[in-house]
Amino acid sequence: MALTEGSYRTLLQGIAPVEITLSGDVECGDPLCYNSGWVVADASTAATSDATFVAGHDGSSGDSITAYKSAILGNFTSGTAGGFVYLSDTAGDYTETAGTITMAVGQVLSSTSITVDPSGTSTGGISFNGTFLNDVIDFTGVTIDHTGSGGPCFIRAGAYGTPVTNADEDQSGFIRMYGQTSANGSSYDRGIFVCLKTTGLKGIFPVAGLAEVLAQTGAGPSKVQAAQFICHMNSATAKLATLGGDATAGMYAAWLKVTSNTGSVCSAGSRVASVWLDNQMNGTVSGEEYTIFSTTGGSVPDAWAAFETSSSGWSQFLYFDSTCSAVQPVVTSGCNVSGAGGSEAYLKVLLNATQYGIPLIAI
Repeated sequence: MALTEGSYRTLLQGIAPVEITLSGDVECGDPLCYNSGWVVADASTAATSDATFVAGHDGSSGDSITAYKSAILGNFTSGTAGGFVYLSDTAGDYTETAGTITMAVGQVLSSTSITVDPSGTSTGGISFNGTFLNDVIDFTGVTIDHTGSGGPCFIRAGAYGTPVTNADEDQSGFIRMYGQTSANGSSYDRGIFVCLKTTGLKGIFPVAGLAEVLAQTGAGPSKVQAAQFICHMNSATAKLATLGGDATAGMYAAWLKVTSNTGSVCSAGSRVASVWLDNQMNGTVSGEEYTIFSTTGGSVPDAWAAFETSSSGWSQFLYFDSTCSAVQPVVTSGCNVSGAGGSEAYLKVLLNATQYGIPLIAI
């Protein structure tokens, strides 16, 4: 048997009373939402499903009544203790089965009573529907008192020492978004855009990720990647237009760029680079280890790397500073290209298990 309401409800207990003015007729115990005024809630639409209060007694439109943030209601039959109570598609009714909009508002206490707490019970999270003329969620006016990685932030899921955990074999993730555009023109859509500015000395990282492998009793994972970016032509009829003279056009899994305005200064002793690649594997690496691992499949690329400039090119093709001038893959002597008895330095290159050297001739 399912939860069944009697001909009337009894208010057994009300918690956190407030006075509200009605914009429609209500009965004692009805869930109330604000929809151009305080009216009876139901699960048939998003606009009427956001229940906030419970009516303390009957009332008509224009009446001022006492309502409660939560309440215990009686005169039910066939309830299953512990079960969730949902809004019904029928205005004012409660049910153990979710309506069109899943909105849990309480639990069954016994076969004859329920507790209703519209603002404190949820099994479906927060759902947004309809057309918004402004931002759906806006933190513009918020000031955060930063106290470190465990301190306050706009949105949080766990902390470094107490992360949110799961043991499911799935790919759900913390945030998952899917979008699609059919617009034309020269602009573009951004899935996620972050702009972080500074006027001080503190470093800034608009986007950062940390993938850590913890203590293992087994072999451990085979895939650990701090970031993954993929461009995909997902149809036999998918097309990519010509560059058309636009130097920024093209299909790239990532576009990494450093730039500055005329007059800005990067001080002597500073360093600028579009990419920083860093290996710091202090444990045992019995398998392969590279700073760059490059693969290809499908069509044959025109080259492993392409160079194009709108300025004066590059001062050097490769640069090894004093820390690398006598460290592999640089070998300071042993190449005999000039016939001088193996005096030239060279760069080591391994081709299919055979060692070769690219001569380095001083100029």
